[in-house]
Amino acid sequence: MSAATTALVHTYFDRYSVGDMNQLSSLVAPEYRQHNNTATLNLDQFKRGAAWISEVLPDRILEVVDVDVDVVAERDRVAVRWVLRGTHLGSGYGEPPSGKTIVLHGQTLLRIEDGRIAQDWEAMDEADLRTQLGAMPGEG
Repeated sequence: MSAATTALVHTYFDRYSVGDMNQLSSLVAPEYRQHNNTATLNLDQFKRGAAWISEVLPDRILEVVDVDVDVVAERDRVAVRWVLRGTHLGSGYGEPPSGKTIVLHGQTLLRIEDGRIAQDWEAMDEADLRTQLGAMPGEG
């Protein structure tokens, strides 16, 4: 993976982590699409989702896990494993905030085009998130 691609991916996740949507916008292609489960989002829709998680976990930190092992690049694709941690201080699904630490593991496959992120496919366990938030039966 080139140094420029490595820097792009790390900057993308860093800016997402701190909620810097202006810089995040500069890292993606004009026709950026984010795929999550059955949804395909444009950049504005993706930003709304980022704002939602910011309200639920305002102190969140998204960490790329073990870069040397878990970032895999092939031509224009980069696969990344990540962990999102934060304190449940806002309601995500109508549940009361618990103050608990939430830990969510996920993976994102990004497609790079002309030095920008053109698409990404995110995989995370939303049922686990709902359970941790206390918005789904099970351990909260």
